Amino acid sequence: MISKPTRYYGEVNIPEIKEPSYWSDNETDYEKVQNLVAGLPQQIISYAVIDGNTATPQFNTPDSGTELTDGKLAEKATYTDKAWFRFTRGLARSIIFDLKNISAITGYSFGFLKEDATAVRLPATVTIAASENGVEWQEICHITGVNSDKESDVVRITGNFDGTYRTRFVKIYIPVYSHVYMDEISIFGTKKVGEAKTIVPDPEKKENYPEKFASPDEFNNIHDVLLSYICHPNVVPISKDVYLPHVAYIEDGVIKDTLFDSFMFLPYVAFLHEGYKKKPLKKEDWQLYIDTQFVKNGNLDALEEAVGEVKAALGCDDYKVSLVFSILFPVSSQNEFGEIDGKMLDFSKLEDRKTAIKWLIDEQIRIFNEKGYKNTYIQGFYWFTEEIDYSDSQLLSLIDYTTKYVRSLGFITSWIPYYQASGFCDWQRLGFDLACYQPNYAFNYSIPDQRLFDAAETAKLLGMCIELEIGGSKPEDVDRLKKYYAAGAITGYMTEAVHMYYQGGVPGSIYNSYISKDSYLHSLYADTYKFMKGRFKPEISVTDKTIDCPPSGSVAGMLSVASENTPKSNNIVEPPKNGTVELKSDGSFIYTPANGFSGEDSFKAVVDFGYDISEPVKVTINVK
Repeated sequence: MISKPTRYYGEVNIPEIKEPSYWSDNETDYEKVQNLVAGLPQQIISYAVIDGNTATPQFNTPDSGTELTDGKLAEKATYTDKAWFRFTRGLARSIIFDLKNISAITGYSFGFLKEDATAVRLPATVTIAASENGVEWQEICHITGVNSDKESDVVRITGNFDGTYRTRFVKIYIPVYSHVYMDEISIFGTKKVGEAKTIVPDPEKKENYPEKFASPDEFNNIHDVLLSYICHPNVVPISKDVYLPHVAYIEDGVIKDTLFDSFMFLPYVAFLHEGYKKKPLKKEDWQLYIDTQFVKNGNLDALEEAVGEVKAALGCDDYKVSLVFSILFPVSSQNEFGEIDGKMLDFSKLEDRKTAIKWLIDEQIRIFNEKGYKNTYIQGFYWFTEEIDYSDSQLLSLIDYTTKYVRSLGFITSWIPYYQASGFCDWQRLGFDLACYQPNYAFNYSIPDQRLFDAAETAKLLGMCIELEIGGSKPEDVDRLKKYYAAGAITGYMTEAVHMYYQGGVPGSIYNSYISKDSYLHSLYADTYKFMKGRFKPEISVTDKTIDCPPSGSVAGMLSVASENTPKSNNIVEPPKNGTVELKSDGSFIYTPANGFSGEDSFKAVVDFGYDISEPVKVTINVK
């Protein structure tokens, strides 16, 4: 099932340095302070896979691009300016320059774009390292606080190192979580080395990572969390009947078992955003969201009723499902949010943002308790942004306050960063109790299957769980969610990790598979159940077979392909040479030899299960 991405940037090729080389003191600019990387090519390292449509010049300028050292600065604070060298995702970049000879470097200058409307972010840090041989490196500068309060800005940072360093190779390391655009890199110094400091290689650093998925036993034994979207002007409240096949696994109208054991309530993105930009919502908007969550006979009321019906059907009187409520984001441009405790809140002020978040948390808990629900309980709260905007100078303090307050109430705070989102590696240091990693594989068919395995490896390394995603209800969408299930069985996240599920809304794609009359589309519902119970088996085995056929007749048979899952289609990949074969969707076939033929004939077929295709199975026919 695995189609692997190709390498986007070329292999880094640093020449072997046996003896240092120096500039001639006859050079006319030997003692001139200058930009030593002007006009030089660069080599680039990406620290995570670049795949799908991001593996294009539109999102990632090829390493052959000249924009970083051509001396041309961006004229406008917009992504369309042709001076920008583009980086998208890939976790981070190291940009390496070979100065050709040992030189003395003294300072730097970089230009970055910030454009909130297109999610072009400033890097949280910039690190500069130097090396005399390209093998042993010393970090000589670590830059933080790259920020701007403007929505669109060209930000230039310039500075001097703490001394003059002798070096031949320079490496600039920049975290890249969404988009980072640079127009120019300058490294200042002289060709004359003089009394420059000798590079002292840094000791090798070893990070300690959890190297295990976030598991149910760490979180009150929750396994499968459904993202339950609410608060959209064109979407009615979720009913009990819609929730029922999510709370229970139902076959032929009969409740057989439990299904989702946790439900996260969160607003549709359209409620919070206009494009990439967060809406500066007011208190009345937050109140609308709360009222919608607790609307009479719908949403949470309906879930409570559905769980009660499932409990009665299964005879599990003590069963409850857990709830995760959302924390809406206080946008800093909102300076008249509304009054709390008689004070008008201004979100340009950190303390006012804290006050609003505390009110939102407390209000949801208060109403939940007043409702007196018997079949649900609060597990925690969800921080509703999918990345960390390090240019918001208050954000880290705000998250720290929020997670500590939620923890003081006995609940957890969860976060669901998108694939390679800004800050996803720092989720524990930020204060979150649970982070769920989005592979974002479902929504773009150009992304190779390897994305699922890369995301699983990263999630396990960092102690995260995995989000399962589906982007629609077409057969191709079903294929891709089944690939999440297959990858989970192979990598271990099926049985070892907490899972969260995005199906586009409630009702959504999993619900649509439940009501579908198409056998393949409906099979997604059964496969979801098997996955949740740790019983999805992706293995497919084939057995070649030989059958006899009379010369003047036909013969019927069945492909010998073994799997516990529902096939999507069967396809002839090598037709018979001396006859015809009719292959049906259930794997049965009818072979008819050509008039007058006797002897051996054969054909080959494959069975497509959506998540994988079987090896060719050969059917040999002896016509005699």
